[in-house]
Amino acid sequence: MSGTSAITIPKSFDALLFNFESLRHIPELADVVTSFLEGGYKAVLRSPTSQTLYGKLVETTSLSRNEQDAALQVEELMNGHGAIKVLLVGLAALNAFLQANVTGPPTSWQDVFPFTSEESAAEFREKCLKSLEVDGISVYQYIPHLELFCLAKFVFTIFFPRIVDGEFRDVKWMRIRINTFHQRLLSGVSMGRLSESTTLMDIIEKDFRELESETFAEESGFGTDAKVMFLLEKAQIYILQGLDMKAKENVRRAKGVAGFEYELSGALGKRTKFQQNDISQLVVFAKSKDTENATENSSASTKNNEVSNGNVPAALDLNDDTLLESISFAKTTSDPIAASSLPPSLANLKPDDQPQLKPLDQITLLTEATIKDQLSPLDKLNREEILPYAVRVLNDKPTNWQIYTQALLVRSRIESHRSRTQERSVLQLQVIVDQIIADTQEETTNREESGGIPEIKVSSFIPRAKVDESAPVSERLKYIYPLSSPTRWEIETELAYAWAGAGSLVSALEIFKRLKLWAEVALCYHSVHQEDKARQIVRRQLFFSKNGPEMDKYDVDAKEVAAENWDGEIREPSPPHAPRLWCILGDLDQDPPCWEYAWEISKHRYARAQRTLGEYYSKLGDLDKAREGYMKATIVNRQNGDTWSRLGDIDLKVGNWDGAIIAFQQSIMIDETDAKTYSNLGSALLSKHAELVKTQKLTASESAPAVELLDDEGISSVHKSNSDPQSLLRQALSAYKRGASIAHTNWQIWDNVITIAGRLSPPSLPDLLLGMRSVLQIRAPAVGEFAVDIDVLRALVLEVASRERPENTMPGENPAENNGIYVPPRGSLARAVITMVESDVIPLITKRAELWVLVEKLSLYRKDYANALKCAERAWRVLKDGEDWLLDKEHWKSVVSATDNLVSAFENYGPMEMVSEGGDMKEVEKGWRMKARNAVRGVMSKGKEVWEDSSEWEELQGLLDGLKS
Repeated sequence: MSGTSAITIPKSFDALLFNFESLRHIPELADVVTSFLEGGYKAVLRSPTSQTLYGKLVETTSLSRNEQDAALQVEELMNGHGAIKVLLVGLAALNAFLQANVTGPPTSWQDVFPFTSEESAAEFREKCLKSLEVDGISVYQYIPHLELFCLAKFVFTIFFPRIVDGEFRDVKWMRIRINTFHQRLLSGVSMGRLSESTTLMDIIEKDFRELESETFAEESGFGTDAKVMFLLEKAQIYILQGLDMKAKENVRRAKGVAGFEYELSGALGKRTKFQQNDISQLVVFAKSKDTENATENSSASTKNNEVSNGNVPAALDLNDDTLLESISFAKTTSDPIAASSLPPSLANLKPDDQPQLKPLDQITLLTEATIKDQLSPLDKLNREEILPYAVRVLNDKPTNWQIYTQALLVRSRIESHRSRTQERSVLQLQVIVDQIIADTQEETTNREESGGIPEIKVSSFIPRAKVDESAPVSERLKYIYPLSSPTRWEIETELAYAWAGAGSLVSALEIFKRLKLWAEVALCYHSVHQEDKARQIVRRQLFFSKNGPEMDKYDVDAKEVAAENWDGEIREPSPPHAPRLWCILGDLDQDPPCWEYAWEISKHRYARAQRTLGEYYSKLGDLDKAREGYMKATIVNRQNGDTWSRLGDIDLKVGNWDGAIIAFQQSIMIDETDAKTYSNLGSALLSKHAELVKTQKLTASESAPAVELLDDEGISSVHKSNSDPQSLLRQALSAYKRGASIAHTNWQIWDNVITIAGRLSPPSLPDLLLGMRSVLQIRAPAVGEFAVDIDVLRALVLEVASRERPENTMPGENPAENNGIYVPPRGSLARAVITMVESDVIPLITKRAELWVLVEKLSLYRKDYANALKCAERAWRVLKDGEDWLLDKEHWKSVVSATDNLVSAFENYGPMEMVSEGGDMKEVEKGWRMKARNAVRGVMSKGKEVWEDSSEWEELQGLLDGLKS
């Protein structure tokens, strides 16, 4: 376009901010640049450039993207330093929106963009709300000053890219931030589609890839802080999407780029008031790179920005009768065992006297805690590991208002899971909410803003901070993106859920009603089994009253409203969030037409409706309709792992193995921490294997002559896929092993590992051993020796016993020390099997003689003839003890067989030589013949009366005669 080549805009944020300072000396830009740098966004937004941009937004906001491009004329704004002015307007609009909704301090934005009438302002607001709808999901309808966000989005995603072709780093970064915030504004996490093929996340990911390649290039203009901030913002976006592995990877990279070192370890101390002895307590040891400079910078920051405990949210005391306010660490050094694993730079730190951290390093710790809190399984161990990260930040001096507020918020979330800290958690969250409401409430409210949140009188906990005490807006916004701080209505909603979790449903309902979150109000009533009330709340939003439109007024008598069923005509046009409300109504009534109507009015974009239909028909047993519902849901939202998993479950039930494999693989790509999905994938692969084997057998029997199959080496890698039975088995084994490693206490998955490992050709013996040991560790405490799979153990023992062994002991070991017993080399299968049998199997044996028989075989393999003889005798005694064999013929046969085995053991092992304790050679059992005769006689004397005429009796008699001769 004309004039574009003359525009010179720096490509990195560092350079851009530097140039802003230098632009103060240009008369045309001096006032607007000074206002922006000092946080005077209202002045920037009142500039002629801003008013012109706002006018273009009003004209084009209801048009499609292509229509906007066609109607948009930019030449009039490109005179002189027009590009810089446009950029400043976009930045000021977004910062003003964040100031009004997230950080404060309070100011008035009502007269920034004057309208000719209240009606025109309300009409434009409705257009803005409509323009942000995605997949049938609306943004929260009562966001104050939503127009500011739409202006920023207009500048950076539509207008400004036309000026610089969208290829500059600052444009990409701001586009990422705006699209991410757009996604947050939608109710819940939505993989919203902007068109038929492009999602918000697709755009964000594309910009991420391009910006990252430039950010970390060798000649990158980005400084260390900018790189760290970029990675932390990525981590926060992945947290929003529920992608914990990607979030963790970016936190790890940010830690490395910053040179920041931290470690969760232990230190001796007391946690309770009545604790007598110091025990190891979890603590985060952390140290920024160039700590001395960090401390100096933090002190300077504190002085310049006047940030102190007086104007940040108050940190409430715990006031518990048992728990201390904070851990009382011992005077001695940290736990020696834990300290030994610390890096050298952290080893000398004291747990209660650590150096001040840089702000971005504090954010790194808070991000780490957020990942663990939101995306890890909620158990006691995880909760104990999360809290120290927030505590480490709170123990530093509060050098940044927003970071300290976020640290209190993270601690509050973590403490909500524990009964002794839940009260402080809720009250601390209330303090934060009061502070944010006080700091975002407009200074003047001459009229109630159209659709805005009503003014809240803050009278509890804290008063509004004085202007000269409050942290400036530039300080509050400095780290707003890597912190991903919640908006005013988000944190109020979180507070409502916290009150509900603490048992105060009235407080929760009060907040939800004030915010006009009617779906949440209905769900609150549903949670206490007031379905009629919940149904009435939802129907009021979706239907008119038969008694006329006057019932819609909120000043109608409360008794009349309470008695109203709202069973008139369906409201047209549909209210915001109508698809969600229809789904909730369907849930309350178990009425499929409600879910189908939600799907229709969302123009087939609201995936939740189809997921619910799929679940409904699945419970009814109509798997075809259930599968259809889940398929439609995955087409609309391909990033929902649960939907893919349920689709795979349906395919498993209907025998669509290929479909199940694909579905479970897609689910794993989204969430690779779900053991059940891995287990189901293994089942699908195993079923596919059985089908393929059956098909190949049928093909082989019908074809003549038979085709000789190639061995493993002869099969190309192309065919080693779903067409190769052994490849399928190996994939199934990998899936089961991964699932077992996640759910390591689920013995059924380990049992599947054993089954598949045994079916491989040749069997995977290490996996058999691994699976068996795991099953024993899980089941043995409950069922004892019956946890041992005798067939698997027999296969392992026979494999070991069939292998050749050297005549002497293990090379390098003294035969005298081993008494001539063979010791297999370390790392060998034989060594592992013997270790497992000795440590896990033998201590369990009380009733199963067959286990002693297998132990005997291992002893014979090791040339431990004395132990082999003992095992044979123990197996015989297990069977002989009791009276069952005198009543049951099968038991009698078992006793005779064991007696025969014992006699053979005496004959074979008794005369053998072994090394005595003194080093001399001696017989294993000198009186073996007499003991063998006594064993036979004992069985015969006890069983004579019952079994004297049986064939087994004659067998015993033959054994006795042989011993006599």
